[in-house]
Amino acid sequence: MNKKYKTYSVKGKDRNSNSDYILVKSLPEGWIGIVCDGVGDNVSTKNSGKICAGKIIELIENSTEPDPLVKLKSAIENTNEYLLLLKNKDSENNKLVTTLVVIYLLDHTVCWGHVGDSRMYQLKNSRLNLLTKDHSVIQELVDKGFLTLKEAALHTGTNIIGRAMGEKPNVNADVSKINLQPFDNHRFLLCTDGLTNLLSDAEIENCLQEKELETCYRILTSIIESKYVSDDTTFLIVDPY
Repeated sequence: MNKKYKTYSVKGKDRNSNSDYILVKSLPEGWIGIVCDGVGDNVSTKNSGKICAGKIIELIENSTEPDPLVKLKSAIENTNEYLLLLKNKDSENNKLVTTLVVIYLLDHTVCWGHVGDSRMYQLKNSRLNLLTKDHSVIQELVDKGFLTLKEAALHTGTNIIGRAMGEKPNVNADVSKINLQPFDNHRFLLCTDGLTNLLSDAEIENCLQEKELETCYRILTSIIESKYVSDDTTFLIVDPY
């Protein structure tokens, strides 16, 4: 798989430090990319994404589970227990909470998993699809019919998440996979809510439709930097082949 990728992360102007984190790594059987968004704005929050992503990589590398989706889900859920253990051991880690979205590439299969409101999009043949569903109060209101998607986009409670890593025991990670066909054009975007609160899906789609990855990256970053970026904003773009 001749993969290409680009990463970007910037501290929000209303934040003390950048609590987002990106980790990418080549593995013997494939490739993995992780994006985290630490919940809060303090020292332990800044480290939560780094600790979370590193532990997931470690668990996947050491796993003997043959099913990649089972392996990914187990790594995410065991990492959640690890974060809780660290919090219980040290009071300075009491804010070790983060959202998570992971892409796991294996030959012509793409697996992904997430907890929280960090997202993964797929651009397939120039059409944008959201592959994850936010674990947030707003998404629950949409699911129950109390808000439309348009109303949800304007709602002031968008950043209230209903599920996160390191928050509660027995976290339920959403995981899924798709098989890639060589005759389709694919591009994937993983991002924190800093990006999705800044740009609409239509704006994201327009950027991702650029043929060259470098051009896509340059346009997306220039749009971000032309706006007032209040929250930490992070993304990972992946062309699997």
